[in-house]
Amino acid sequence: MKYLLISILYFISQVSFSQSDNIVDFGQKLIYENKLDQAIKYYDQHLLEPSNKEQEIYLLLGLAEIYKLQLDFNTANNFYLKAYKKIKSSNNKPIAFFYHVKKAEFYRKRTLYRQASSQLDKAEVILKNTKIDDAMLSKYYGRKAALFSEYFRIPDSTLFYADKALQLAKKRDDKDVVFYSTLEISGVYEERKQYDKAIDYLQELIVFSIANNLVQQQADAYVNYTRILIKDKQFETGLKESMQALKLAKGNNSLFNEILFTDNVRNCYEKLGNIEKAYEYLETRLKLTDIYYKKEHNEFLFELEEKYDLAAKESQIKINNLEILNQKRALASNKVKLYVATGLFVFSITVVLLFVYFLRRSRKSNKQLQILSQENEFLLSEANHRINNNLQLVIILISDQLKKTSDQERFQLKNILTKVEAISTLHRHLYKNEDKRKVDINGYLNDVKTSFFDVFKENDIQVNFKIASVEIPTDYAMYFGLLLTELCINSIKYAFNNQEDKEINFEIKYNDRLFFVYSDNGLTTINTIIKPKLIDKICRQLEMEYTINTADGFSFSVVKEIEND
Repeated sequence: MKYLLISILYFISQVSFSQSDNIVDFGQKLIYENKLDQAIKYYDQHLLEPSNKEQEIYLLLGLAEIYKLQLDFNTANNFYLKAYKKIKSSNNKPIAFFYHVKKAEFYRKRTLYRQASSQLDKAEVILKNTKIDDAMLSKYYGRKAALFSEYFRIPDSTLFYADKALQLAKKRDDKDVVFYSTLEISGVYEERKQYDKAIDYLQELIVFSIANNLVQQQADAYVNYTRILIKDKQFETGLKESMQALKLAKGNNSLFNEILFTDNVRNCYEKLGNIEKAYEYLETRLKLTDIYYKKEHNEFLFELEEKYDLAAKESQIKINNLEILNQKRALASNKVKLYVATGLFVFSITVVLLFVYFLRRSRKSNKQLQILSQENEFLLSEANHRINNNLQLVIILISDQLKKTSDQERFQLKNILTKVEAISTLHRHLYKNEDKRKVDINGYLNDVKTSFFDVFKENDIQVNFKIASVEIPTDYAMYFGLLLTELCINSIKYAFNNQEDKEINFEIKYNDRLFFVYSDNGLTTINTIIKPKLIDKICRQLEMEYTINTADGFSFSVVKEIEND
């Protein structure tokens, strides 16, 4: 399979460019090679005298794509709006289909997945009643695969649509779609933790993009490649490749990719224990993030412009239609009918003016509210980034201090570190969730367990965790995370001494109520009376009655009434 894919990619890279010799395709070639300034001049020049209306639409869509890659989303959207107006007047269904596919990718690039999904739904409606050629269809299936990978997170559907896109792209020698559909396939193997297979695909894609001078695609391949190397704990290789990718991003003025690669370099240095370098790249990443968010801040402007421009034009059309209708009636009527028509005309104009007046007032109020809402979302996003960076910095500093302390003090620092990591883990889950009021207890507590991995391994402790997947309120989740952290710390510190067989069991079940059961087989606590202070405070905070049993090791259980709507 691997060698077959290499052969196919090589064959595609050698096929001539004979089917891409027109104006629009040459401009697209400049985009693939990241010659964006040259591409803008090229498109602008040919937009002055387009060969036909269809070419004019494709030139407008090409300019929109260029400005999207430069992160100038407002200008990009202006060109999308111009293209859409031309498409509506031409009533060309295939081009309308292509427009919705392009607009879906525009929103997906911004992580506005709902809007992207809506655009693909509109394309699907056209597809049901219109013959679409393979070139447009392959791009549609490719974007479907991307959404199923990033938004819906259904690997089987991702593979299904990526494969359909790949087969169509091979028939048409579409290197762009061949690349991105293969990229989505590698993402599925990453999701399944088959890192070796994903890395093989990505190494082939990097070679493929270099051979075909696909600069934008090469950067995208490096994004996934370096991320998977870090996941696979190949930190030395990950650092080397991330530095190479960072150099590529800087050379091509790709701010977003520069942020990603800078953070990967920071992550590799942290894992390799070079705290000084990790901190240096963390500071660089923060500066780049500030620049990026200044560009992102005006993202809501183009959405409001698109919405209100259409509403204003529809209102103007209605006004014009009423004026024409009344004028015809006035000319065809006698004197009495003329008075009646004039009265109706004046009344209609008054109604329209009142409607426009109240519409403008309503529009102004809505616009102010949306601006405030967008600003609040921006500030919240910025605050989340700052909190996450500060928590990561605290973890780095504590980890660094751990290496310098004696064995006696090290456990206390590990105690603090695990609690900070528990809070950091909860914050990361909340930041990723759309609903900030709830969090999946399964994913969160399993991440808390992961933070104890090295400690469990050092002390040769066998752990068995079985956690039901249920969403609970955020404040409850924080206390359950701290509760689990404290129980694990107490077991490690007090339960086992020199005992050889060490085991910790933990289970959460949900059946209208949440059942939290924790136990260890430590011999030192048998038949002793235990009332841990912090655990008691946490339970009182959650208004829970707990039970501790030391007849056979240590056992802790509690039941909490939680409504899971």
